[in-house]
Amino acid sequence: KHAPKIFTDTCKINWLRSSTEVYNLIRALSPHPAAFTELHGKKLKIYTAAKEAGAAAIAGSTDTDQKTYLRFACTDGWISIKELQLEGKKRMNIAAFLSGYRFPE
Repeated sequence: KHAPKIFTDTCKINWLRSSTEVYNLIRALSPHPAAFTELHGKKLKIYTAAKEAGAAAIAGSTDTDQKTYLRFACTDGWISIKELQLEGKKRMNIAAFLSGYRFPE
């Protein structure tokens, strides 16, 4: 029996889910077609991530020190991004991405 077809809507991350569900989605879709979300109006593909426990902010919000980590809030924790690809750019680790990306004020 063949696996079901994967559609674009399947790959979009819903931050209102638990951190475990989001983490498993990212692992399942990596490296192709890759789970994705939006970051300041641009498509952001996520290839590897890690779960972090703790009180999260509003689901879907971001937290970063603009040097070493970028994480997204889920309903019950955080997803810390390790490897990603911004729309129109190459695949890179989080340190390389943050050294060149300027967050809007």
